[in-house]
Amino acid sequence: MNPLRLLKDLFAALHGGSDPRHLAAGFALGAAMGLIPKGNLFAVVFLLLFFALRLNKGLALLAATFFTPIGYAVDGLAHRIGLSLLKAPALAGLWTALYDLPVVPLTRFNNTVVLGNLVLGLALFAPLYFFFLRFVAWYAANLAAKVERLKVVQWLKGLWMIRLYQEWTR
Repeated sequence: MNPLRLLKDLFAALHGGSDPRHLAAGFALGAAMGLIPKGNLFAVVFLLLFFALRLNKGLALLAATFFTPIGYAVDGLAHRIGLSLLKAPALAGLWTALYDLPVVPLTRFNNTVVLGNLVLGLALFAPLYFFFLRFVAWYAANLAAKVERLKVVQWLKGLWMIRLYQEWTR
């Protein structure tokens, strides 16, 4: 994926070129992707969802990049959440049954930080989705026209390299 293309698509999407639901889904999935630790089957599942679902890929990558350091920052909280879930007597049978399945241990759900960050990502998905839906509507109503009139945006649109790139990618 070309990063310049992703940023161009993101800018175009925020300025009315995309369904706001796709933008919100990209932001929420990217946030969940950023929160979970990498190197386990959950990360692969989120990556498959990234490619399988219809969402704004540029915004998802931007959100994942933004939320990855946040995921590391909340590791203490995630550890406490994961530990409380793994030690819950009512869930002991579930954890044993899951661990006995052939592929499920690759998710590393028995790691307190992985489980805690997964729970945080899933818990934040819906609120982030609806927050970003409102943000896109607010942006379109209040900021889109002002951003278009900024001198730096006009200057960037006028660069011969940008025009050439736009013609080349059509």
